[in-house]
Amino acid sequence: MSADERMPEISYEIRVKPGRTGEDPNQPDWEVLELEDGEIKTTADIYDNLTFAEANQIAGMWQRKKDEAEA
Repeated sequence: MSADERMPEISYEIRVKPGRTGEDPNQPDWEVLELEDGEIKTTADIYDNLTFAEANQIAGMWQRKKDEAEA
């Protein structure tokens, strides 16, 4: 990989799905996004219709897998 080609910075965001209130953490109003350099590169990287607990569980799992891959 050349100096101009770098690996994107991968991060995960939990947010309220657009059009939903997010007032009840037990309602499927949440989504998890995988971001590359702070941007959504593909809609396939969005998991939606989750409760807040489910969204946190998925984001945590993705982060652990990322950390393991980098180790």
